[in-house]
Amino acid sequence: MPDSPDAAVAVEPPLAGMRVLELATGIAGPFAGRLLAGAGATVVKVEPPGGDPARRQPVDDVPLQSGDLSPLYVHLNAGKLNCAADGLDPLWPDVVIASDTLAGLADGPWDPQRLAARAAEGEGAPKLVTVTAWGAGADDPGVIADELLVQTATGFLGFNGDEGAEPLRLPGWQAQYCAGGLAAWAAHLILRRAESHMDVSWLGALLTAVELCYCDSLHCERRRPLVGPHPPTAYPSGAIECADGYVCPGSLRRDDWEMQCLHIGVPEWIDDPELSHRHRRVRHIDKIREVIEPWYAARTKRELFQFALETPWAIGMVMTPLDALADEHLVERGFFGTVETPSGPVSAPIRPYAAPGLPVPDQRVSDQGTDPFPTACSPDSSTLAHSTAVSANPTANSAPADIPAARLRPTGRLRVIEMTIAWAGPYIGNLLTPLDIDIIKIEAQNPFDGFRTQRPYDHGMAPGLEHLVHDNRFYEAGGHFNAVNKGKRDCVVTLATPQGKAAFLELVRNCDALVANFSAHVLPQLGLDFATLAEVNPSIVLVRMPAFGVDGPYSGAVGFGSIIEAMGGLGQRQGYEHEGARISNIYFPDPIAGIAAGFALLSGLHHAESTGAGIEIDVSQQEGTWQHNGEALVLASMAGRDLGRMGNREPGTAWSGFIEATDGWLAVLADAAETAQVITDLLEESERNGGVPTRTRANLQATLRRAGARTEPCRDPWTAPAHQPLADRIETVEHPVTGHKRHIASPFTLDGVRPAHAGPSPLFDQHTDEVMNEVAGLSPAEIASLRAEGHIGGELPPPAELGFVYD
Repeated sequence: MPDSPDAAVAVEPPLAGMRVLELATGIAGPFAGRLLAGAGATVVKVEPPGGDPARRQPVDDVPLQSGDLSPLYVHLNAGKLNCAADGLDPLWPDVVIASDTLAGLADGPWDPQRLAARAAEGEGAPKLVTVTAWGAGADDPGVIADELLVQTATGFLGFNGDEGAEPLRLPGWQAQYCAGGLAAWAAHLILRRAESHMDVSWLGALLTAVELCYCDSLHCERRRPLVGPHPPTAYPSGAIECADGYVCPGSLRRDDWEMQCLHIGVPEWIDDPELSHRHRRVRHIDKIREVIEPWYAARTKRELFQFALETPWAIGMVMTPLDALADEHLVERGFFGTVETPSGPVSAPIRPYAAPGLPVPDQRVSDQGTDPFPTACSPDSSTLAHSTAVSANPTANSAPADIPAARLRPTGRLRVIEMTIAWAGPYIGNLLTPLDIDIIKIEAQNPFDGFRTQRPYDHGMAPGLEHLVHDNRFYEAGGHFNAVNKGKRDCVVTLATPQGKAAFLELVRNCDALVANFSAHVLPQLGLDFATLAEVNPSIVLVRMPAFGVDGPYSGAVGFGSIIEAMGGLGQRQGYEHEGARISNIYFPDPIAGIAAGFALLSGLHHAESTGAGIEIDVSQQEGTWQHNGEALVLASMAGRDLGRMGNREPGTAWSGFIEATDGWLAVLADAAETAQVITDLLEESERNGGVPTRTRANLQATLRRAGARTEPCRDPWTAPAHQPLADRIETVEHPVTGHKRHIASPFTLDGVRPAHAGPSPLFDQHTDEVMNEVAGLSPAEIASLRAEGHIGGELPPPAELGFVYD
């Protein structure tokens, strides 16, 4: 367990000594800087004349008063030094974070070509990370309000919402937060690369976060209907109204269904073959609703959540920001602290994760240009002084060598054990394998990664692959699994036996990090706590990412995507304006948690190589989700109110939302009142036609762009990949069982080149012997003996034995 805040005061934070210059404005770049500063890096923010536009950004329909600092700006910029540009030392930073396109950087001090030339000549130069709406090569870097357009461009919104209604966006600025999180990854990764410039766009980042909705189109090749606010294949689902708000019940697992039936008082439903099987349950939703809705309505969300604390049922409160500020779990875990602002103190998130040395002191927001530039630091203490000497072309599977303190190895010399299932944990390795990091995925015969059975089972096999349901190739055809495990090596180990555990610890001895996304009790019960791992490998980095963290009152509760969405504040903001709450249908907190834990992993590796000591990091998926919603927490502290619901609208615009055309929907943004009037006229034109659209999207786009509006056509996961801007972000991977399948490509580019995938997802048990020999150092005879005795390797039972039967 990470040290408590009191015990961590005298400990250096994970990123001590890392220097970051933040030139970015808006949300994505400053969020990257905030994460880095919160983990102990020295981050210097230099704002343009007139200041960062986020200073004045409203967060809902209530306008900021003159002189008010936006809650968004406070959330994103605490803990940084705010310095004037004239004090800037161009050789001080290790990394520069900018929100400019290549055209905007050309011929300036941070031109990537100029930085690369200086580095090639041995002059020393910082590395550059850019984060923009559409990519560094685009014409326009984007503004905060372009969030709606970027979300629309992913194609996800055409899959989200209700039949007969306009598409439905994700709440807040999720594309920009995802891009900011990955830009924080990039700030680490670029220091381990020969390249000078790493770019991530809002669009590319959000595509990785909605990738599962593409499994139906790219893998199953089947179209799915809109599922509405209560997905029927996991009913009861979504946000259900209770006495004082909303809750989100879990119904995916059999445990959830059994507990729910017992608590509600219908035990006879547990073994009813029409109700116990969640796919057959779809036929009886009206019957179920009649019974459960009065039961929920009679109880408070806290009463209902108590069931999650006392029984195996997964259920979450739809928490508001005011709920969160007073929540016993978040408070006890030290997630909140005081941030000093020019207007006075506020309560806000003060650390990106729990770890020794955190939270860092001096959590304040400075006035523009008022801090002195930190010139007193010795250049030799920076990460850059060491990273520039590292070879850039290692072999991917070479054993890690002994590394001098504070010297960062290239990505190709890093090896990470991934003990994760589903999406949140596997998300990390899926983005790291194209960058040459060796990811070893640990599975067992029981339990194995259940994503192996998702898509094909839920919505059918791809055409031509239907025969796979009758044998074990079924487990290799899962669209979800194959989408988020590309390029990894699969190693099957039975940790329940002493011999299997001993073999696993030999892997730990020769790896750099272990990431686990199990419940808080699992690793200790397996005898794999940090102390045990560190005894084998003193420099090991352990990242644990339970739903609610490794300690605190809720640490024993079960949680997954929809539950965390409720408990992490997104459910309270999400949905159409007439709704009180809504839960998305894609488990969006999973990639949020993956982004947070990936940042923790890279921070831990930086710490281990800088100090020679390992570290345990606790990433709460709930807290990571609140970080993507932090402006709501700051507003609640500042103004004593919850954030207003915005539906599809962007705060601070004259008009924003969707307009229906004869051939689909169009996302539209207008900054000026005159442009908004043109939109109003077009809407009235449709109203005069009985509410039926009269124009095509192309016609609407031409008219609106002439009036000064920005637009983006809303497609869906079945049509968007054939069009720009997605077409260039799709890659084809050949899988030994499913053949050629299309996937979302890496969100990163390195010196303008997008790294290719590192291969298909692994087959079950594909690399066990290889990994045990190359990494654990076991002999072929030892491996054969362990396999024969069932301690490593094995095969899965026929699908029918596990209940995967189609009817």
